[in-house]
Amino acid sequence: MNERDLDVEAARKLVDDLSRQLADAEKNGPKLDELRAEVETLKDILSGPNAQHSWIADRLAAIERVFEHAAVELLADGIKASQYLAEIGRILGAR
Repeated sequence: MNERDLDVEAARKLVDDLSRQLADAEKNGPKLDELRAEVETLKDILSGPNAQHSWIADRLAAIERVFEHAAVELLADGIKASQYLAEIGRILGAR
């Protein structure tokens, strides 16, 4: 992926939206905890002064994997994995 292909602002918006969704989730569980940790890591990267595109892409891919493996559990908590998977694919250049 070319550095210019990664939409950092879209990644920030996705992280903010996903953070709110996760905060509203009533349940806890291993997959939700894993997703929360990945989102917080990406949020930290995005707020840092030297946020490298490769780091952002790696964390987005990690979040994507959590969604792929936990879509049913997350949907039960009101988190629509398909919506976020589509946005992550768009940000990463729909590989």
